[in-house]
Amino acid sequence: MVLPGTYTARLTVDGQAYSTPAEVRLDPRVRVSRVDLEEQLAFALALRDDLTSLSGIVRDLRSVREQVKARTASVRGRPAAEPLVEAADALVAKCDALEEALHNPKAEVSYDILARPGGARLYSRLAPLYSWAHDGDGRPTKGMREVHAELKKELDTLAAEWRGILEKDVPALNAKARELAPDFVVLPGKG
Repeated sequence: MVLPGTYTARLTVDGQAYSTPAEVRLDPRVRVSRVDLEEQLAFALALRDDLTSLSGIVRDLRSVREQVKARTASVRGRPAAEPLVEAADALVAKCDALEEALHNPKAEVSYDILARPGGARLYSRLAPLYSWAHDGDGRPTKGMREVHAELKKELDTLAAEWRGILEKDVPALNAKARELAPDFVVLPGKG
């Protein structure tokens, strides 16, 4: 989404750059002030950024979890590595619980998001709000702002939990690994 105005569309193909002016006009059926449109756009962009942040956490969380699982498989069954396996399993469980709070990873189709036990997770509540803000024709309502504030607080709490895992749990697991299985090292957020 962009505000009404004149823009330049650019395309580069095989090193050749092309550009053309493009004028975006307000739907003639809509009567709304530029200030209201600016507020709508700012609100929608803030929601988009929240969804991007949430998706990034899930992507990085999955990367760490898969690394831990793969490395655990290589030492599972070694009696000397049992404390490491227990710590790794606990970290995987922590990642699973955090992912469950961020979105519904067990959903197989879109209606599962609401049908699964526990109901909609954070992503399932942020995404519709973003759609309503993005598709609207005016400033966000007070209710939309209040809901966003609650969801943002929840996202910030879950993001802090993720940072704690990266700053505390992963280094602790790596330290234990250096003692018990030096080839077992997890890199935060890397595949």
